Amino acid sequence: MKYNKYLMMGALAATIFASCNDDEFLEEKPKTIYTVENAFEKSSQVDATVSRAYYIMSKLHGWDNFFFAMFDPSYDYRACTLLGGQGTDCIGGDGTLMHEQGTLSDWKTQHSDNSDMYKLWNDLYELAAQANMAIYGADLVNWSSESDKNSAVAQARFMRGWAYLRLAECFGGVPIVPEYSDVMKEDYVRESREDVYKFAIADFEFAAANLPAYPAQDGRVAQGAANHYLAEAYLGLGIENSDNASYAKAIEAAQKVIRNHPLMTHRFGVRANPDDRGTDGIDPMNPSVGVANYKADGDVFFDLFQKGNYDYSEGNTEGLLVGQSPTYDKYSVTGGVVYMFGVTCNPGLASQAWSDKYSSETSTGALGPWNISIYDGYGQSAYLGGGSWGIAGSTDYSDEVVWEGQFAEDIRNNELNRNNLVVTDPRSTLFGQKVTKEMLKEPAALMRVSAKITSQDGWGFTPGHHNVWGSNYACMYGRDWYMARSGETYLLLAEAQLRSGDVAAATESVNTVRRRAQATYMYPSVDIYDILDERARELAWEEHRWPTLLRMGSTKTGKNEPMMHQLQYTMLANDLGYNAGLPSWILFPIPMNVINMNKGAEMAQNAGW
Repeated sequence: MKYNKYLMMGALAATIFASCNDDEFLEEKPKTIYTVENAFEKSSQVDATVSRAYYIMSKLHGWDNFFFAMFDPSYDYRACTLLGGQGTDCIGGDGTLMHEQGTLSDWKTQHSDNSDMYKLWNDLYELAAQANMAIYGADLVNWSSESDKNSAVAQARFMRGWAYLRLAECFGGVPIVPEYSDVMKEDYVRESREDVYKFAIADFEFAAANLPAYPAQDGRVAQGAANHYLAEAYLGLGIENSDNASYAKAIEAAQKVIRNHPLMTHRFGVRANPDDRGTDGIDPMNPSVGVANYKADGDVFFDLFQKGNYDYSEGNTEGLLVGQSPTYDKYSVTGGVVYMFGVTCNPGLASQAWSDKYSSETSTGALGPWNISIYDGYGQSAYLGGGSWGIAGSTDYSDEVVWEGQFAEDIRNNELNRNNLVVTDPRSTLFGQKVTKEMLKEPAALMRVSAKITSQDGWGFTPGHHNVWGSNYACMYGRDWYMARSGETYLLLAEAQLRSGDVAAATESVNTVRRRAQATYMYPSVDIYDILDERARELAWEEHRWPTLLRMGSTKTGKNEPMMHQLQYTMLANDLGYNAGLPSWILFPIPMNVINMNKGAEMAQNAGW
């Protein structure tokens, strides 16, 4: 219909105005929709495109993400949970064998049509494409200064570099799309993993040279994040090529981060002031009174994960890139739906049956219901972090193994920062006691609840709002999350030092993190498995565990011993005793539909798939 309408209009115009250019007249110039020609007319439109890239990147962090699909049809949580490590040594399913078999840790059932991996591939290329669009648009508009343009391009190149870093780590050599194009291609060619790392490195180096030392605005990228991921990219390149020069570059980049972003070593922020007599939220243990802002038994690690404490502008030198979460009031004042990044990873104890030994403790045979005079909100209690069901949970490796023996004395392992659940059913003779594995029919379902991602005492809990979409963050609107912080940078530094042969320096870097954690045991010497253990202690629920493990192998050798060593600790294998063996692959597969659609050139599959 549209074609016929314009065709008739063109014919009429040709009859009346014989000298008109028919082709120019027939060209559509819509004013109400964006096209390539009109999308970039001013610099603010470039920034809007960059902001969209931030949003895409933020989708790949956090653990809530089940609810975003309700409001954003393009949203899918699977890439986020995959990057975050579901199926690895640190994160598993909810403890039931049936659910866990749906994760990556059942190697016998995995195939190249895995939808989680396909979604990850798509999200990373979507991020790279959005960044390319911003870079393209930056050349089309007038800027008030060259530095403003460079800042916008640097942010976009950071996003693109991050996308290709994750692609290289997870999939190895992939096609590189270096610029915006609206031409459909069916003949993409895989570059080497080495070249993909180098492409990401060039973007990070440009970003580090053109970004401010510290975020110009909360949530924006700055030099610290650029150098952090530059160190990680050089590490990956060094492992791929067994290249000491790359390790030296990784060390250099990590040390730049640490100089400007030292660890927080003393209490700080919203709950650290003994003179603060105010209250925020309600006390689920005593709902008639508020929770004091001052947390007398708090510590610096606890303070790192309190809303109001994440950003550099709030006095936190450690946060390198911080995802921003709006407060409940900011949403409710506009009538908006409350949804944000949170965690759907609390233990589903309401549905977990008692073991035979304890089955007589309740008439229902389950750990619920709750005494609402103490645990306000039933399964949405602030005590349970705003939700009590467990889509994903910590493994025995991250809950127990890394804390055994001399490693137990550590503030990251105390009851404040890693809470042991209690029996909440008032009918039980065990009411108020800690839940132990022997109490459950499925012991692997028991997990400790990290204060990084849940509320421990109801501070910040908004009465009456615990059932809105927001899941476990419903009790703490406005709580941000780390995409990167210098606690991880120290461990990247340690790895680069270790791989370059400087074991003493690597040991000192790890022990610096441990001293901040007030650990009583210091390593006399470290190996790669010690560093992986320390990453689990420091970065549980934060790090992208699969990229960490996958980059530790080389496509040139076809081996990844550290990953294979760690995968023996998956929930399926270690906690449930299921014989899944170990994978025959060292990289995720190139999605089969990507291979099939690339009709004009061969796109080889990764080994083992």
